Amino acid sequence: MSGRRSLIAPALLVALLAAPNAARADGGIKVGWYSQQVRPSHAAAGADIHASAARAGTARDQGATPAPAEQVVVSVKTRGGAASNLPPPFPPLSTSSPILQDKHPFGSGSFWYTDAAGHACPYVPNSVTPCFTLVGPGSNSGAGRLSPAAVAQSLSQRVGLAPGAIKTSPTRAGLTGAQSWFWLDPAPRRQSLSISLAGETVKVIADPTVEWRFGDGASLDGGPGVPYQTDAAPADAITHVYGTRCLPGDQGHDPYVLASCGQAGYSIAAFVVWRITYSAAGPIATSGTLPARTTETSTAFPVSESRAFLVNGGGQ
Repeated sequence: MSGRRSLIAPALLVALLAAPNAARADGGIKVGWYSQQVRPSHAAAGADIHASAARAGTARDQGATPAPAEQVVVSVKTRGGAASNLPPPFPPLSTSSPILQDKHPFGSGSFWYTDAAGHACPYVPNSVTPCFTLVGPGSNSGAGRLSPAAVAQSLSQRVGLAPGAIKTSPTRAGLTGAQSWFWLDPAPRRQSLSISLAGETVKVIADPTVEWRFGDGASLDGGPGVPYQTDAAPADAITHVYGTRCLPGDQGHDPYVLASCGQAGYSIAAFVVWRITYSAAGPIATSGTLPARTTETSTAFPVSESRAFLVNGGGQ
């Protein structure tokens, strides 16, 4: 459901809270809803609920016949312009409910928080969920105050971070004593993602730096590089000059190659380190840093050499 937000209706979520194991099954729950006016003083609302689950340790059959959908229809009568039997905006939830003690009630990335009015609210990535009115004895609901850092931590796991692929010039093999060029395509750029939750807007930013390792023991901290050009290398170009050849078959046969020479050439690696920061605006204004993430890409790069030979150039 990447790129789309889903709506978990209050009545359905209450049912899921009553059966948390089913809510966390490996299967999926699909909900479709509609509403329409049938008479001047009557309206009808309905939902199509399709649920499927697979037990742990079993593979889901993509070609299996899906379970039939269950249709639930709720008739809504209006009195004086207001709905008389709509579900409450903040459905009740017992403070003794076990799911309140679950730090991740709806899977990885989900958590409980308390809004400004004291309702217990589940945060579920890519979903819009209702908040609940806590009823019953005790105040330890397991739902804490909204934490921008916790929201940012969850949000950072959804930021797509890709290192790109290593491109080289020359494309097939380098040459000792001559510059070889390297760059990432597509080049990693700043990535950001934001979310508004309970009046708080949290934004996460990931900025990349690149560590290049050329396979012969040399390394360079820089950027993603730029494609080869015939003019002089610009400041942001990533270049390296090899002093020792490394061709397929050299290792074990040529005593002069480096120990790092692989079977297909030098192993070129680019480690993209993403520095992640966040900022929050709203009732809580704060900012901070999160643990960095690293993505990696590599390729083999053979390096040949040019040799000089003495020939007899004298005349007869």
